[in-house]
Amino acid sequence: MPKLKTKSYMKKRASMTATGKIRVARNAHHKCLSHKSKRANNAGSKPQYLNENMMGQAKILAPYGLK
Repeated sequence: MPKLKTKSYMKKRASMTATGKIRVARNAHHKCLSHKSKRANNAGSKPQYLNENMMGQAKILAPYGLK
């Protein structure tokens, strides 16, 4: 059976936790942080986890798992 192609962007931007959740970075936390409020910066530094609907799609994009 042939190997499946994995999507490289998914491997770089997501990681799997020990409990099986998929952790991704929050949006808009990379540029112009000095112009954002302290509340926005603190919220952006926390991890975000994909919900059940998106987890199925992420597992299709990375069929051999995430690190």
